Amino acid sequence: MQVLRTLKDLSNFLDANGPDKGCLADTNFLFGLSYKDDRLFERTNDLHDLLVEYEVPIYANVISRMELIDLIFRKQVTDGCVQLFNAATTHSYEKSIYKILKDIRDKDTRGRREQEIYKVDEWRLKQLRKLISNEYGLNDWKDFCAKFVGEMLSNEWTAIEEDLGLNYVEIMEGHVSDLFNAPVNWKDMVETMGNNGLRGPDAMIVNLFSKSNFSVLVTSDSDLESCFSATHTNKAIMIL
Repeated sequence: MQVLRTLKDLSNFLDANGPDKGCLADTNFLFGLSYKDDRLFERTNDLHDLLVEYEVPIYANVISRMELIDLIFRKQVTDGCVQLFNAATTHSYEKSIYKILKDIRDKDTRGRREQEIYKVDEWRLKQLRKLISNEYGLNDWKDFCAKFVGEMLSNEWTAIEEDLGLNYVEIMEGHVSDLFNAPVNWKDMVETMGNNGLRGPDAMIVNLFSKSNFSVLVTSDSDLESCFSATHTNKAIMIL
């Protein structure tokens, strides 16, 4: 297994090994490539251009797809909260709602300053939903979603997938396909979690890549490089 850290490394690897069936990408690569204000955008965009040049198709698994949609959703909720806070000079809010909106606005401002897109976390999302529902009624939360998320989520997600030319890996338990040279088993993913101390989504990517015909894994997680056997001589992991 080769570890690649520069575009030149990747170019040399593709020249020597060919693109095979394509590359497997993690969620952070996909999200960083989708938004110009993300800290990874320039690097992921250059990497994407190189993959296009070499005609390497980009794949993601269904978990990464779900994570990408979730990140887009949380970004849209954050943007909506910032707009609500900015309207606080002309609209009055209950104190606790004003406080959480301000907290989200401040974190968004700090993130932009540090070139890191802030996406509202699960705790603040639940608090916001609870406060708006309790103070104004459930319809107000649904009105918030309709105004700041709604169809925009589906439209933005679809546009991003089309722009990136994404393909998705779908394979049944224990089956093989032209993308895989060995059966993909759930128990192997669980063993990877236990042996390497990885979360399920990361272990699933490791398991898929090790069994696949993909030549390159693109990830921002340097912890993954220690999870592959040295016998994978025709494979490489590109660390963003």
